[in-house]
Amino acid sequence: MTSSTDEPRRNGRTGWAVLLIAALASAIAAPVFAIKGDLTSLLAIAIALVSGGTAWFATARLRPWSRTSAWALLVVVAIAFVSSMGMKSLWLSVYGESLNGCVVTKESSHTPRRSPTYFWNDLKCGSQQITYYPSSGHSTKPVGEKVDLVVDRTALGGYAEPDKVKPLFSALVGVAGVAGAVFAGLVLWWPARKPSKRPQKPQVDRGFL
Repeated sequence: MTSSTDEPRRNGRTGWAVLLIAALASAIAAPVFAIKGDLTSLLAIAIALVSGGTAWFATARLRPWSRTSAWALLVVVAIAFVSSMGMKSLWLSVYGESLNGCVVTKESSHTPRRSPTYFWNDLKCGSQQITYYPSSGHSTKPVGEKVDLVVDRTALGGYAEPDKVKPLFSALVGVAGVAGAVFAGLVLWWPARKPSKRPQKPQVDRGFL
């Protein structure tokens, strides 16, 4: 039989547990905003950092005597990073459309003052016009050459080369999810040893001396 004083403690712990799980889920999903590679990437970084701070705060309340809370921010940000490595591949695996034989209609470049020169192509993919910035491992093509792409039907994920959309890359999102579940399990159920109180030194009665 539980006492009335135990019930608020249990409800409070449940609330912190829900907050921790929500923070982990947000960190895993945050890279969705970065898959296109534009300014929304800043939003993804902000969500990941806020999620890490929230996870640290919740962990500190759930395990006040444990060192786990000191690692919470770093762990959650690392989980978001792993998720970001596979999110675009996963998204395009679900919502992508293969456009083979896109024809290069123009090759362009630009040299900023403080950055290296970057290159891009204008592509004609059937009725679509695409400005193509090659990813790592790829380069622009001369006019008349053909390029294969996987293009997002929702327009959220942009595009990627076919070799960037692989089950192995997509599985990294699942790895991030498993890591988040393991971390949540450690926080919620791994025993935390409360530090023993140091015995107080006996006080000497100075009046006696």
